[in-house]
Amino acid sequence: MAAYRLNINSLREDSNESSNTMPDISLGSLEESFKSPPRSSLNKPFSLAGSSTMTNSSSAVPPKMPTTPKRTLARRGTEEEVKTPKPSEGKDTYFDDNLDDEDGERKWESDNLAVSRLARSKSGAGAKAGVNMTLREQEKVIDELKKENFSLKLKVHFLEERLAQLAPDHIELALKQNINLKIEVQSRGVELKKYKKLLLQMEQELSRVKGENDGPRERELQAEVESLSRELRELRRRKMGAGRDDVALSEARGRNEELELRLGQLEEELEGAKALIDENLDEIDRLREAGGQRLNGSTSSDNGENRRAKLEEALRNMEEDNIILQEKLEELANELNIREDEKEELADKVEALSLHIEELRQRQEVAALERSQSRAHLEEDEEEREELMNTINSLRDKLAATNIELQQKEEEISAKTDEIDEIIAEHESIVRDLEDNWRGEISEARQQVDDLRDSLAEREKESNKLRDQVTDLEANTAELHSKFEAALAHLESQAEAREDEIIDANQQITELSEKLWKLEETLEQERDDIRIRLDEDEMERERNEMVLAALKEKLAAAKEQQQEATELYEACREQVVQHRQREEELAQHAEELAAEINAERDAREELEAEREEFVERFNEVDVKFREAKKEWEDSARRERRALDETEAALTSARHDLDLAKALLAQRESDIAEIQAVLSKKDAESRRLGESASSDRFSLNLELERLRRDMARAEDEVVRLKKDLEERDAKARDREASLDKLHVENRELAGQLASQTQARLNLSEKLDSVQANLKTAESEVTSLRAKVADLETRLSKDQRSQLSLEHQYRDQLTERNTLLLTVYQYLDKILGVEKMAKSETKPFTNFAVFHDNLISRLKAVTNIQSDFEKRCKEAESKFLEKLTEVKKQVDFRWKQLDRFETSVKSLADVKHTWRRKYNTKEGELEAVKTTNAELSAQISSLRRQPNTDSSEIRALTARATNAERRLTNAQNQLAQTEERINAMNEKTSSADTKWEARVREYEARLKAAEERVKRERQGGKERIGELEANIAKLQRQLEHAGRRNSQLGDIVDMNRPLEPGTPR
Repeated sequence: MAAYRLNINSLREDSNESSNTMPDISLGSLEESFKSPPRSSLNKPFSLAGSSTMTNSSSAVPPKMPTTPKRTLARRGTEEEVKTPKPSEGKDTYFDDNLDDEDGERKWESDNLAVSRLARSKSGAGAKAGVNMTLREQEKVIDELKKENFSLKLKVHFLEERLAQLAPDHIELALKQNINLKIEVQSRGVELKKYKKLLLQMEQELSRVKGENDGPRERELQAEVESLSRELRELRRRKMGAGRDDVALSEARGRNEELELRLGQLEEELEGAKALIDENLDEIDRLREAGGQRLNGSTSSDNGENRRAKLEEALRNMEEDNIILQEKLEELANELNIREDEKEELADKVEALSLHIEELRQRQEVAALERSQSRAHLEEDEEEREELMNTINSLRDKLAATNIELQQKEEEISAKTDEIDEIIAEHESIVRDLEDNWRGEISEARQQVDDLRDSLAEREKESNKLRDQVTDLEANTAELHSKFEAALAHLESQAEAREDEIIDANQQITELSEKLWKLEETLEQERDDIRIRLDEDEMERERNEMVLAALKEKLAAAKEQQQEATELYEACREQVVQHRQREEELAQHAEELAAEINAERDAREELEAEREEFVERFNEVDVKFREAKKEWEDSARRERRALDETEAALTSARHDLDLAKALLAQRESDIAEIQAVLSKKDAESRRLGESASSDRFSLNLELERLRRDMARAEDEVVRLKKDLEERDAKARDREASLDKLHVENRELAGQLASQTQARLNLSEKLDSVQANLKTAESEVTSLRAKVADLETRLSKDQRSQLSLEHQYRDQLTERNTLLLTVYQYLDKILGVEKMAKSETKPFTNFAVFHDNLISRLKAVTNIQSDFEKRCKEAESKFLEKLTEVKKQVDFRWKQLDRFETSVKSLADVKHTWRRKYNTKEGELEAVKTTNAELSAQISSLRRQPNTDSSEIRALTARATNAERRLTNAQNQLAQTEERINAMNEKTSSADTKWEARVREYEARLKAAEERVKRERQGGKERIGELEANIAKLQRQLEHAGRRNSQLGDIVDMNRPLEPGTPR
């Protein structure tokens, strides 16, 4: 008995040590409703289990499984408690093995050691204080400490993961944007330098041209232009009726008529100057002929050389005079061009005013009709008129501002187009990723739902099996109890056999208790494993939610940038429309320039006709000159002076001829430049498309006409060269005839006086023509500068218009492609079959495309609502099943409590039987001693044959009976041991199978619950994203519809009117 008590005390001490070192392997961590027995009495089987039972349990349970207290399972009823991670406890927990790296294992081990030491110190302190601190309270303290530590570690871990995930992408994006911005800044700086240089050059040229053109005539013209502009401003500001507008129109028309008269006078002066130049050329030729004749006649005389020298001097003077006249002629031509440009500008202004006045007249007529009906609308008409004039002035101001800001907007548009391309690429990649994730999540959700259904069906089957097994175990325990009671009854009748059976029953009870403890430990380990997996899944879900939030923020930023880009695109499109109007105006101006070229060609033909007339007159004069040969000899002296003067005039005429050739070459170069500009205009008009087909055709006709004119001008130049050569030959002939005329010099003496008088008249006319030519040349230079300025402006406007049109087309195609991609993705998502309407595109029929896209978005909303309903239904079903499973678990725990109470009662019975066994052992020893004494007596009696044989026989019979009973008891004991071993093997195999199934089903259940939660959360997030996308797409479609309607109105308003239709 003493040894047996000592053994029990040692077992209690071992159990206390195990409770301190391994608090997880206990029933004290259950809910408070479970009334479990103390650990000290239940931990006894661990010392009696042996190696065989431990190997059987270890083969069924995987090693190093993480364990947590059982009460955490009851706490995880709601979703909020499931989201909070619950760590494992104690020094010997196996949660560290699930970590990926050794550092994490060392951290967890150190933390767990610290926590276990703290628990030990608290338990020791409680023991010293005299208050027995229960294991449940110790576990509560440890749980609270570990929760705090674990939550802090999780926060740090997730923050590090978040930084690791987000930092590289943001850094790469920032670097790329920085590089792009640096490149753009560098390019903009180079372009700014170029433009500054060009501006300085243009300012210098403008100042030079202004300095050259500063003359009295230009000042007068500027004053007239300023007065006309002031009058135009006054006409614009007048709003009080059509009568004042008519007066202003009449004044403008009067000024226009005055300008036309001035231009006509200038043209007449120019024609007179040209006639004088031709006369001078004829006179030069005539004098050359006369000089040749004189020279031929003067070979025989001594004064011939002097006369030739004088004639040459006269020819030089005439050539100089001719050059001066030619310069004056050029000045007059320049002034004429300037006047014509000014006349055209004033005509344009007058036309604009006339159109405005006609509009005002029409409005006034309508207002008069309305006044005749009711005078109440008079004030409204006046207010409308004022508003219209204000709007006209504001539109003009806006036009000027847009022309100034055009270059800046082009640069901004190029930058924004690059940004839009990047944003669209990112958006498409995000959309693809989201679509792939969404489809994968849907497929996973469906698979998970099917798996959950299968797992639930299997769970139900297995729960039924477990119930059957529990009933079988209860029946077995009842049978064991009945057998045990029968054995006790039999042992009471037979003391020796009963004591052996009691020992066997005690061993069987210990083995059963050990199996129960092992089952409890395996269940706790499996539950802890399932909880850890749930915590890990929750961590992964939270990580995915954070990633999704970041992606949503990126998508929102990209969409905001896309909205800003679309707004810029609309503004640029309006500017493109304005530049298109400007291009049409420039095309009209080009047509006007072509008309001017035709007018110049007609003027050239008129000059040729005048030259022919001049030649005819020259021939007539030549005839008269031949008739007056006889008088020339009398006036030899005066003729020599005249010859000197004519030679000077001849030199001036030659100089003028060279200048005329240079002017002709310059005109040819100008025509070539105009042809090049027209060819560029033709190439640009070809790019404009169908809208500029008529302009292109007219420009092609003008180009062909100009080419014909160029060919004709080249033929005329060749012909003029031939005429000059013929004239040179004639001049040589005339020089030969001058020798003959020298003889007739006396006859021409009388006519010399008339020639001198004619020369004086010509000199006076020449002075007047020279003055006119200077003014005309100044005007021509100013007009040339204006033409060059207009050509540069035209080229700049054309280039800007082309770039804007290309950008507009690119942006329009991008918008169409974006809408098509959205539409195609919606078709892929919905799986709608292709119909006639679904093949429409935004650039073919936007209204039908809009309706189809709205129908697809409505279908997406319907799918979303159906998905939400199904998710709620599945959630309700799984919650019901979860509650049922929890009820079943609670029932199982109650059954375990019952088993514990029954085990406790069995332990008490075992103690009673142990006491009885000890008493019976004492009695058996006493019987043995009596038996020994009896055997000694029998031997002594055998030795003494005289003793009573009846007593010997009785004792021998008693000994044989006792030996038989002993053998029977030993046989029964062996049989009961064999039965107990068989039962132990069966129960161990059944326990291992049951434990494996329970672990599997709990893992499946937790995985299913986690999947349901993930699917529910993902479905909600996906629904929110789809709703946001639908709202944004609807807003974009509404904006696009409004902008298309606005663009259609602007196009209709800015459409070029046909000739003859009122504006």
